[in-house]
Amino acid sequence: LHSIAAKYKTSVVANRRCYIGNVQFTDEGGTVVTKGDAVIKSPVNSFDVFPATNILEATVNDGDEIVKLEVYADRLLQFKKHKLEIINISQAVEFLEETFHHKGVGHQAAVCKTDYGIAWVNEFGCYLFDGQKVNDLLEKGGIQIIKESEWFNWLTAGKDGTGASLNPMIGYVPNKRQLIVVDDISTNGDGSIYLYDMVTKSWVKGAAGTIGTGVSRVKTNFVNDWDGNLMWVHTTNTSTPNQWSDTSVTSTTVDIITKDIDFGQPA
Repeated sequence: LHSIAAKYKTSVVANRRCYIGNVQFTDEGGTVVTKGDAVIKSPVNSFDVFPATNILEATVNDGDEIVKLEVYADRLLQFKKHKLEIINISQAVEFLEETFHHKGVGHQAAVCKTDYGIAWVNEFGCYLFDGQKVNDLLEKGGIQIIKESEWFNWLTAGKDGTGASLNPMIGYVPNKRQLIVVDDISTNGDGSIYLYDMVTKSWVKGAAGTIGTGVSRVKTNFVNDWDGNLMWVHTTNTSTPNQWSDTSVTSTTVDIITKDIDFGQPA
């Protein structure tokens, strides 16, 4: 008989089923099988039963593995390290709808759910899937508002300038419709952030230490509490969750950059 139990690294519930990704299970011959690029779905209303016969494989043996699963608008978003695969789950038989290369994530904390869709971040940019298409949030009206080189350098320089690749994390502040992107989940970053306002579609950069004083902290992923506050925990103080606050503080590192303003007289 096929196994109905499985180990997995990520999961999501949709359409009264539980989908698990990057799985390990026992096949009918008693062999333990590990499939990093496979998803298993549970039967309807049986969220802890995972028959090996219910396996979904969008791409097989592509040298990549599933990092995070999310769902939005009857679409299963399958984030791998190097690409994103969107699977349509609106019908009885699921099928691969689109594949986006270079839009994968390095860590589960690099993905979050918003009331606009699913947002995520990697070294190439910050993106939002709105149920119809993938939007590049570093662009506005077909024009770049943050250079790709500036974004890439921010996430690859490391706090000591050695070029250590960083693992960014992202969270959502629902009452202000804002995304918070932190440079690194570990101690390699300097605590700087980028803040994206989903109403004005604009970015603000926070200097080193914006996410908190000191950088030698390993951080958890962001979560929203029952009041919608953005929370996380770090290794300096594990007993008290931190809450994101944009209360003004005294700073000497403020740079205001505008477009070229000539008041109607460019000469």
